Amino acid sequence: MRLNKSERMIVLTIWFIILFTLPVLTDIYYATFYYAGVFLLIPITFYRIICADKFDKKFYQSWPQAREQGFWINVVREGLRTIIIITVVVTISQLLVNGRTPFDLVAGLSNGVLVLLLLLLLGFGLLGGIAAWHENDKRYYRIHYSLQTRQGDRDLSGY
Repeated sequence: MRLNKSERMIVLTIWFIILFTLPVLTDIYYATFYYAGVFLLIPITFYRIICADKFDKKFYQSWPQAREQGFWINVVREGLRTIIIITVVVTISQLLVNGRTPFDLVAGLSNGVLVLLLLLLLGFGLLGGIAAWHENDKRYYRIHYSLQTRQGDRDLSGY
């Protein structure tokens, strides 16, 4: 089920209200940076919703070329992207909420746990890459179908 723009904006507004009330419910180590990050996310996410058609058009033009590169190249690319996103989110959340730097996090782990976490991160990256391939394919064909439907409507209106 795909939400339209106004429904997405309502959902995002609810999420931002939750994000703003979260520090009231729990302690945040760097509350100023937390609020700054949330305020920074607001225009970015609403811009992304408002300009979704532009992003879809850009994706629609670039996906066939990316798809020609092959399954595994795209899985590795998207897997690395997934690994980076997971690492950044965990690092920033640990810093803002608990005040732990990335060095504190790594230093507090034994070698065995560190290796296990790296393998787990690689596994999530692989799963994220495979899921991204299939999601990109679905997105491409959804856009393609909507363009074909619009084209068909234009052809029918000429009669």
